[in-house]
Parts: sequence; C-alpha cells; structure tokens
Amino acid sequence: MKKTISAIAATAAAVLMASCCAQPELDGTWTVTAVGSEQVSLPDSLADATPFIEFNVEEGRIHGNTGCNIMNGSYSLDGNRLTFEAVATTMMAGPQELMELESKVLNAVNNAASVKETAEGVLSISDSEGNVVMELTRQAEENPADAEQTAAAPADTVVAL
Repeated sequence: MKKTISAIAATAAAVLMASCCAQPELDGTWTVTAVGSEQVSLPDSLADATPFIEFNVEEGRIHGNTGCNIMNGSYSLDGNRLTFEAVATTMMAGPQELMELESKVLNAVNNAASVKETAEGVLSISDSEGNVVMELTRQAEENPADAEQTAAAPADTVVAL
C-alpha cells in the first residue's frame, strides 16, 4: 500500500514538474500583443508596424520589428529561462506612437528572464521578478498552396521593352 501511494505521489510530482517547467516551443513568428499590462493596439494606418519576434530555434536567433525599426539578435532558452543577447536595431525615426511602443518593446526584450506558454499559441515573457513584460501570440503559418497561387496569378500590367 505504501509503495502504491509513493508511486502515485512520484508520478503526480513528475507530471506537475513537467507541466510547470516545460520548455515552450518558440520556433516561428510571434506578434507582440501586449507590453507590460497594455495591449498593443495600432490604428489601421499603422497596422504594418505591429511589432513581432521571429524565433529561429535551429540557429538560436531572432528577427523582428519593434514598431519603427528592425531588430536582430540571438537568444538562449534553458527550460523556461529566456534571455535575449546582442540585440541590435536599425535607427529610424517614426511617429511618436510607434517610438513609444518601440521603447516599451525593447525594454521588455532587455528585461526578459523567463517564458511560459499560458494558452495555446500564447507566450508570456516575464522579468526576473516574475512581472509579465510582454505577451506574444503565434502568427498563423502561411499556407504554401496560397503562396503558389499568388505567385502564379497573372500580373495586372504587362510592360513590353
């Protein structure tokens, strides 16, 4: 009886540890949907500037948009511990709203200490004190068939030289 209870307790502990500390799957492109406690909400005219982070797991690299500028760098993930390293950005100015958003995104990147998947396709990045600094939502992957149809579509204008 004692052995059965011990085995059940050990199994439950292992399942609990695996679920709380499981390394999230980062590969792919993630839209920044919140920075700190603020949701990212841009007017339609600035929708193309929505920040994102693309994780390349194979190379340990990131690429993204901070609102105004492009960022590139590397990252390391050990369990749920996440750190961004050697992140560099272009240095273009933009509308004040995007400059403020960019500052918040870069601050979150610089303070990242851990990551966990809080829901299907949603990542929560926290600082070393456990405060959520950024929330990311996985972007849907482009269907290769759609890309082929777009590439094969006839051009609207033909220019003869």
